Amino acid sequence: MSLISLPPADYGEGLALGPKLHELQEGHCTKRMADLLAKVERLRAELRDAEDELRYEQTRWPEVGEFVRCPLTGFFGRVTKVTPRPYGRPWVEILLYLANDMPGHATIDLFANWELMDPPSESRQET
Repeated sequence: MSLISLPPADYGEGLALGPKLHELQEGHCTKRMADLLAKVERLRAELRDAEDELRYEQTRWPEVGEFVRCPLTGFFGRVTKVTPRPYGRPWVEILLYLANDMPGHATIDLFANWELMDPPSESRQET
């Protein structure tokens, strides 16, 4: 009976013939996985940027000439005056907007109850 002699192996060492377990875990098995991991990292970076922009847009003050609306009443118009306050949101005064060719003639205060909005559409729907 013959015995096969193996090279001596230290405790925790495998045979040197194949890749070690940590090499398999650290490397990417396929190019597709590497591409997907890169895509995930790129999308996470884009998401962080978009979240930062959203936070800025939600907290910024309106500028004179921008449009805002009151969520309680639905009134909206062009900002004519922004009054800062030491605490809370600034008070906003608007010129009411009635239609494309009929701007309002009176201003109203929305105080701190306003939200930014896109300008009304310039195209009128003729029926």
